[in-house]
Amino acid sequence: MKIKYLIILFNTLFAQDSLFWFDMSTVKDPIPLAPKVLDGIYGTSQIKVLDSLKDIRATTRDGFRIQVFETSSSEKANSVFRKYKKKMVDSLYVIFDAPLYKIQYGNFSKKYEAENVKKKLRQKGFKNIWIVRSRIEQKYLYKPLE
Repeated sequence: MKIKYLIILFNTLFAQDSLFWFDMSTVKDPIPLAPKVLDGIYGTSQIKVLDSLKDIRATTRDGFRIQVFETSSSEKANSVFRKYKKKMVDSLYVIFDAPLYKIQYGNFSKKYEAENVKKKLRQKGFKNIWIVRSRIEQKYLYKPLE
């Protein structure tokens, strides 16, 4: 029995449970940006993806867009998008809001701006269009500090 106590005491005294002996300057491999499992799934560093999510709020704001088309078929949405892209000079977006694919036009901060463009589009032959609230791209008058 005394031998068991002696072994337990010996193990606790000489166990290396802390890293006080470890020197980081001896490591030759670079520090990984994210766990390899996540890199294998996403194909990029997960840390960079999470950092980019913070920037979305900074580069967008509440505003209005004109919805010109919606469908449940991705093929139909892509074909209509290509057709409208030739006719429209401003920003055109395909947005998936389950179960519909929506094609939206423009970035308007004020509703009256969207209504003016909507009138012009109706004159050009677009019939079933309407104004929707959306997150729009922020337009900076200055270069933001980084």
